[in-house]
Order: sequence, then structure tokens, then C-alpha cells
Amino acid sequence: MRRGLSALALLLLAAGCSTGWVPSLRGPSEAERLLARADALAGTGWEHAARALYEEVAREYPGDPAAASALYSLGRLQADPVSGFRNYRAAHAAFSRLLTDFPKSRWEADARAWRATLSDLLAREDEATRLRVQLQSREEQATHLKLQLQLREEETFGLKAQLQQLRRVDLDLERRR
Repeated sequence: MRRGLSALALLLLAAGCSTGWVPSLRGPSEAERLLARADALAGTGWEHAARALYEEVAREYPGDPAAASALYSLGRLQADPVSGFRNYRAAHAAFSRLLTDFPKSRWEADARAWRATLSDLLAREDEATRLRVQLQSREEQATHLKLQLQLREEETFGLKAQLQQLRRVDLDLERRR
């Protein structure tokens, strides 16, 4: 039985050599090992350590297919609303880089969907920020107008008091005549 398996393996190896295909006898690359470690860390709640490893794979192994997976995982990690370092802009950048550097990766469709969703979300956040600033400005204007109204009311009260005093003086003068 063992001899049959060995012969089969040699036959497959010989066939691979004749077709130009050689089965990989090497283990996972360093980038793949780092990626697997980052995935394990992310799965056990160590997102910060996972993020650092994903960034390292993307930075140090830019041509390795593992970098595509690292960018995808990094984008997902940064888009996670419950993570301690949620950053939609950074996630958008990671998915954009994935699409630019690895346009035909297995993550292409998902990365496009994430990027489109994050683009919409970022546009809405920018609009909300603009509206918040506008609201704050309007509130400051309202406060200023309230102060002006209060000053005018105080002036009006003072003028009414002066008017009453003038009426009394006028009545006193009328009585004396």
C-alpha cells in the first residue's frame, strides 16, 4: 500500500514537471503566517494586536496575495462600530488600496461593496458635521439676539419709567397753574 502511494506521488510529481506545474512543497510564507496570527488575534478579541499585524503584512509584503487578505481584514476591523479604533475613513482607504493593488483578488466584490457603503456613510457624516456647525452658529446668533432683546427691554423699561416721571411732573405743573 505504501509503495503504491509513493509511486502515485512520484507519478504526479513527474506529470507536474512535464506540464510545467510543480506542487508547492513549501509551507506557508511569512506573510501567510503573520496573517493567520492576526486572524487568530482578531478572533479572540485582540483587535489592536491584529490591526498591527495586518498593517505589517500590507506594508512589508505588498506583492504577496496575503497582503490582499490583510487589507480586507484591516478594512473590516476599522469599519467595525464596536472596535476601540473604529475609523471609517481608514477603512475606506484600506478597501480602496485593496482594489487598487489587487483588482482581481477574491475580495474584489466585497471590497467594492464596503467602499461604496463607507462612501455613503462618510458623506452623511460630513453632512451631519456641516449641519452641526450650522446649528451651533444659529444658536450663537439666537443667543446674541436674546441679549439684544434683553437690552432693548431694559431700555424700554427705563424709558417707561422716565415717561411716567415726566407725566407726574407734567401733572404737577398743570396743578400749579
